[in-house]
Order: sequence, then structure tokens, then C-alpha cells
Amino acid sequence: MKEQSLKQKTVGALLWNLLDRMGQQVLLFIVGIIVANILSVEDYALVGMLAIFTAVANIVLDSGFSAALIQKKETTERDFSSVFWFNLGISILLYLLLIAVSPFISRFFSQPKLTELAVVIFLALPINSLAIIQTTILTKEVRFKALAKANLLSMMISGIASLAMAYSGWGVWTLALQPVILSITRTLLLWIQSTWYPKRIFSVQAIKELFRFASSLLLASLINTCFLNIYSVIIGKLYPVKQLGYYTQGNKMCDMGVSMLYGSIQNATYPIFSSIQDEKERLIRAYRKTIRFTAFITFPVMAGLVVIARPVIELLLKEEWWPAIPFFQLLCAGGCFTILTAINNNFIKVSGRSDGILKLEYFKIIITILVLALTYNRPVLIMVAGLVAARALVYFINMIYTACYTGYKIGMQFRDLLPYLLLSGAMTAFILPVSHYISQNWILMSIQIVAGITIYITLAYVTGSKILKESIELLLKKR
Repeated sequence: MKEQSLKQKTVGALLWNLLDRMGQQVLLFIVGIIVANILSVEDYALVGMLAIFTAVANIVLDSGFSAALIQKKETTERDFSSVFWFNLGISILLYLLLIAVSPFISRFFSQPKLTELAVVIFLALPINSLAIIQTTILTKEVRFKALAKANLLSMMISGIASLAMAYSGWGVWTLALQPVILSITRTLLLWIQSTWYPKRIFSVQAIKELFRFASSLLLASLINTCFLNIYSVIIGKLYPVKQLGYYTQGNKMCDMGVSMLYGSIQNATYPIFSSIQDEKERLIRAYRKTIRFTAFITFPVMAGLVVIARPVIELLLKEEWWPAIPFFQLLCAGGCFTILTAINNNFIKVSGRSDGILKLEYFKIIITILVLALTYNRPVLIMVAGLVAARALVYFINMIYTACYTGYKIGMQFRDLLPYLLLSGAMTAFILPVSHYISQNWILMSIQIVAGITIYITLAYVTGSKILKESIELLLKKR
């Protein structure tokens, strides 16, 4: 009964997270395609040059406290209010610091307009800080339905605003203002429906206690964010500006799928697994099911995106964007390793070993430096292929640490992954050759998608996939 309760709770959380992420990504995809056909490649390149600074600032803003509050068994008003005021103060300091250094960023990339753009783009930081605790409490209480409503409505409002600005000729300012509008509407919606409001309480002791767990996550997240965004800096500096535009667009489209998959699973399982962190055998069973489910979904989706990349991009985007196709394909291949690494990191966090995640990031630094040294000044696609190889190697090391800290052995994980890797390979082998016989993109895309789903599900059913069977049973029960 206890196991069944956990299963039902997990499925409910996963379904709401999937709905939330899928809804956001669908809206983002539709708006992004329309806006990309209005704006230029150079507009996306300019915003891409600031991406690493925005990403790093967001990590520093949270400082790992959200994960620490979720992982902590007994949380108090003192904890929540102290973290709220701390995050707000940090966000204001970060905003002022980034504005101060923006002229140097502009000179580094030889793009004077970046100074003006930075003032607007970085404004989302202090606004986002106002909703961190509301989000954390809803996540800790597994109230993903409320989060989904706020996320989807705010995404819809910011999307409509983006379309209006793009059609009105705002150019690159469309991309600069969209995240600010999103952060304002999301924060307002969370405050309206939240029952928690900050009290006039600030405890240095509470911050210190939480930071013991959060500090390793903070440093690890900083390294990981630099690892994911360093290529934007290097491509923007070494190659023509359009190459960064192609990389930014390919990465943005790929990240929609990657974020939806691992974000949904990670957000849903972390608070639930944290609640049973002292039951080792039960946790390992839950880990194995999570990895099998992740592989069951991730491998065919990412493989399918690689296959249909050409017809999709040629159908949806103007010809100016077509050189982004190989960037998108390579990043989708690397996306599989990103997702699996993130899920494994979740397992390590549940075990309370945030220091293990930090150690993994040190390996990531070494691997990234080596790969960059080997691909430096080579053709840009060779450099991106090196990024994919680095992500694969990082995932292998990640499995070793997961085995050490959680008891989920490498052999177990390989056995859990292999069936779905083989099924996805078989699916790809069936649908890839179709492109040699059909020239019309919309027909080709339709056939490959329908055939891919049919072949994969059929093969999974014939081979007796337990995850397929359990997913169908649980979905039917949930309905």
C-alpha cells in the first residue's frame, strides 16, 4: 500500500510536470518560430552573447537554497523568510554588478549595443528572486498543478507580447523584453495564489545551516552552467556573428525537448525521493524505474529529432536559418547525456551528498578544457561535436559517482538503459532511409513521425517492455 501510494504520487507529479513543461515548450516553440521568421540571425547572436552571464547570475541568485529547503525534513518560517531576503539582496547586487561590467562585455564582443541590452535583459534577475520561495514551497508540497497554471499563463502572456513587439518592428528588443515580461507575470501569479508571504525575519544562522548543503550545489551549478554556455562565448568571439546565431537557435530548439524531459522528471521526483531518503532499497527501486522511464522517453524523442531536423527546420524557418540544422542535430545527440546526467545528479542530491556533485563538476572542467584545446580554431561544427563528446564522457563519470553514493551500480544502469537504446536505434534505422525517397518536407516529416512512434511502441510491446505496460496502466488509472 505504501509503495502504491508513492507510485501514484509520483505519477501525479510527473503528469502535472509534463503538462507544465510540455505546455511551456509548445508555446515557446510556436512563438519562437514566428519571431525567428521576423527577426534576423544577428539579433539572436546578440542575445546569445549575454546568455552565459544571465545563466550564471540565475544560479548565484538561488545559491542552491531551493534544493536545500526541499531536501531538509523540517523547515520553519525562519528558514523561508531568511532565504527570501537573502535572495532579494543578492539579486539586486548582481543586477548592479552586471550593469557595471556590461561596457566591458560589449568591448569583448565588439558589439556596442550589448550595453543597452544588458540593462533590460538582466532586469529579470531581481524580479525572479521574488518568486523563488513560492516556487520552492509548492515544489516541496508536490503542488505542481498550481505551478503549472502560473507557468503556462505567464508564458502565454509573454508570448503574445513577444509577437506584438516583433510585428511592430522592435527587433532585438523583442528578445530582450520577453524574459522580463515572463518574470513579472509569473511572479505576480505566484504571489496572488500563494498563502506564504515573507515575514520580517532574517537569521544568519538559518542561512549558514542551509548553506552547508547548498554551497556544494551552488559551486557545482556554476561550473555546469559555464560548461553549458561557454561555447556561446567562444563561438561569438572566434567565428562570424552568424555562426553564433545558428548555434543559439539550434541550442534553443534542442533545449526545448531536453528541458521538458529532464525538468519534468527531476522536479517531480526530487521532493518525493527526498521524503523516503532513509529507505535505501526502496530508493534504489525508485531510481531504477526513473532511469528506465527516462530512457524509454528520451532515446526515441532525441533520435527522432535528429532524423526529422531537416524537414522541420526547412518547413518552419526561413532559408536564412537552414545552416542551423547540423547544430541542432549535434546538440540533440548531446542532449541525451545531459538529461541522464541531470537525473543521476538528482539521485546524488537525495542522498545528501551535494559534495559529490561538486567533485563531478571538477572533472567537467578538466574535460571541457581538454576538448576545447583539441577543437580550438577548428571548423565550428567540429567544436560543437567536441561538446557532445564531452557530455558523453561526463555522463560516464557521473554513473561512477552515482554508484558510489547511492548504491545504484553502473551495471544496473547500463542494463536499464540498453533495451531502450536498442529500440531507438532500430526505430532510427527504419525511418532514416525514408528521406531518400520523399522530397516534400511536410510529407516526409509526417511519415517519419507516425512511422517512428508506431515502430517504437510496437517493438517495445513485442519485447515486453515493463515501463510501457506500467505507463499505460498508471495513465489509465489516473484518467
